[in-house]
Amino acid sequence: MLWDALAGSSFATSSRDAVVSDQATLSYAELFANADALARVLGDAGAGPGHVVLAYLDNVPGFLVALLAAARLGAAFAPLDIGVTDAEARGLIELSRSDLVVCDPSTAARVATWSRNLVTVTPRGEVVEPRLAGLAPPSVDPATGIMQFSSGTTGASKGILLGHEALYCRSHYLSRALGLGASDRTLCTLPLSHTHGAECLALPTLMTGGTLFLKSPRFAFPLYILEELERLRITFFSAIPQFYDVAVKLSLPRTLDLSALRLPFCGSAALARATAEAFHATYGVHIRQGYGLAELSVICVNMHEGGRVVYDSVGKVLDGIEWRVTDDGELLVRSKAMFTGYINGEAATRERLRDGWLHTGDVVAVDDDGMFRIVGRKEDFIKVNGFKVYASEVETAIIAVDWIAECAVTAERDDVGSESIVAHVVVREERVPAAVHDQLVRQLRTVLSEHKLPRRTVVWPELPKSPLGKILKSQIRQPRK
Repeated sequence: MLWDALAGSSFATSSRDAVVSDQATLSYAELFANADALARVLGDAGAGPGHVVLAYLDNVPGFLVALLAAARLGAAFAPLDIGVTDAEARGLIELSRSDLVVCDPSTAARVATWSRNLVTVTPRGEVVEPRLAGLAPPSVDPATGIMQFSSGTTGASKGILLGHEALYCRSHYLSRALGLGASDRTLCTLPLSHTHGAECLALPTLMTGGTLFLKSPRFAFPLYILEELERLRITFFSAIPQFYDVAVKLSLPRTLDLSALRLPFCGSAALARATAEAFHATYGVHIRQGYGLAELSVICVNMHEGGRVVYDSVGKVLDGIEWRVTDDGELLVRSKAMFTGYINGEAATRERLRDGWLHTGDVVAVDDDGMFRIVGRKEDFIKVNGFKVYASEVETAIIAVDWIAECAVTAERDDVGSESIVAHVVVREERVPAAVHDQLVRQLRTVLSEHKLPRRTVVWPELPKSPLGKILKSQIRQPRK
C-alpha cells in the first residue's frame, strides 16, 4: 500500500530533490529506481510477504531505499538502531527469525558476525554486493509491514508489529493534518530507525513531494541544528524536549532567522510551557506539540488554530482516529493506523487491545474545544500522603528552572512503605547553586503545592537515554543514602 501510494504519485518520476544528506542526494526518480533495484535483488533471493528485511543504516537516503524496497515486495521492514550492540543485534535477529540485513559496506564485516544473509548498499541505496546463503522461511504474518521497537522509557523495550495499511495510514493522517506539500523542506535529525524519525518526519514529507534533509543523530548538536534550520530554510522540523530546553539556554553571537519554520514540533515527551515561551521570545517561533505512541504513532497535534497559542495542550485528535475517555481519565483510541500486536507478547497485546480499543495508559483532560492535555501516565504517579502526584507535572516545573539541563522524577519508599518524590537532575555547570536541593525546592514552591515538592535531589553528570534521546527512567538507579 505504501509503495503503490508513493510510486504512483505525480512526482515519483520527478528530478526534484527527494532526500538530501551530507553523504548523498536522491531525486524522486532516483529514490524509486534504487528501491526497485534493491527489491529485485531481495526478491530474487526469495524475499516477499512474511519475510523480514532488517536494515542497519544511519540517517542516509539508503535507509529509505531499503524501507521502500521492503514495501515493494510486501515484506516486513525491521530497522536496527545504529547504536545497537552485537548482543542486542543478535537478539533482535533471533526475535525476527530472519537474518536478511541491508547495511553499509563499512559495517559489513560486523554484520557478518550476526548474519549469513546481507546486502550492502551505498548511502544512495545502490546495491554493492549481495552475500546470500539462503533465506529462512517467512516468519511473520504476510500482512505485517513493519517490525518496530519502542524505546522503553519506563520499562523494557517492546517489539511492535504494524500492518502495511497501518504504516501508510500513520503518515497519511499526519501529512493531511499538517497540510504538507511539495514546497515543504523537512529536517530530520532523529533516528530513522524510530517512529518519530521515519513515520512523523520522513514518510509524511515524501508522501507529499517535499524535500527531506537528513542529519546523523550522532552529530546533531543543538547549535548545529539551529544553524541548519536557518541555512536550509527548513519549514517542518520536530525534536524531543531536550533539544528545545538546550536551545533556549544557548548564548548565541547573533539572532538566527527561523522565519521559514512554519511547523516546529515537539514530541516523544511533554514540553515545558516556560521552554516554549522562551523559544518564541528568542527565535520568534511558536512550537507546536504532538502526542502519540509507538502503537499508533501520532494521535494529536496542536496547530495553534486561529492564532490561539496554547503551549500546554497537545491539540486535537487527527482525523482517522476515534477516541473516548474512561471514567478514570484514561484515553482510549482506535484507528486503521493501530499496531496489530507485540512480538511474542500475546498477553501484553490482549491487555493493551481490548474490544478493538487501544488503551494508551495516559490520563488526559479535554476542554470544550476538543483540546487535549496529558495529565500523566496512568501508572506513573507517586502517592504522597494520600495525594496522587503525577511525575510529569513535577518534571515540567523542574525543567523550567534556568540552571537545570535535564530532569526525571521517581518515587522512593521508606521502611513503612510511604512514598516521597526524588528529583534526578543534570545541572548547567555555569549556574550551579551552592545547595542544589534547597535552591530547587525554594524555586519550585512558587509553582507547586507542598506535597508535590521533591524530598531529595540527586545530581547526575548525565541521565541515561534511549537512542532517540528520551530519558530512561527504567535505568535510573538511586545511590545509597
